[in-house]
Amino acid sequence: MPTASEQTREYLLGALDRLLKQKNFMDITVSELTRVAGVSRMTFYRHYGNIYELLNINLKQIMAELPTYDKLTTDEYESAIANYMNFFSAHSDFIKLILRAKQQNLLRENITTVMRSLMTVKSNSLPFKERDLKYYVSYHANGFASVIIDWFSNGQVETPEEMAAFLYKNITT
Repeated sequence: MPTASEQTREYLLGALDRLLKQKNFMDITVSELTRVAGVSRMTFYRHYGNIYELLNINLKQIMAELPTYDKLTTDEYESAIANYMNFFSAHSDFIKLILRAKQQNLLRENITTVMRSLMTVKSNSLPFKERDLKYYVSYHANGFASVIIDWFSNGQVETPEEMAAFLYKNITT
């Protein structure tokens, strides 16, 4: 059974989803959100400072669930990427909510942070100077995030496995 806090979060996210079908994210007020969610403003502010924080905190919680792969061998990258794609697909409702709110940068920042850790592990075997390595990791992590955002924006036509194969091929070249 969900806790009161989890239930409040679900009510707020559901209300935000409904409101985003009617108006822009920036036009939604806390009063309106709490009214549609059926929770008090005091309850909202107990958990969040503003509506953006509602999205940010929930995204960070989801991303914290994403498995990390600290000691991957090169042969395991494709499997790790497939796991990542399946993870994002499992959270598609929330990711689509973020995209409807036009908060792609929030999603990009969070995905990039996680992917940097994976890319950093892989990059230890690459012949780059430290400065060049930083750019290599940034390039691939941001590219990965952009592909995920485009995949969701285009309706996830490809399977997570197809996306993983595409990403693996491009990350390893």
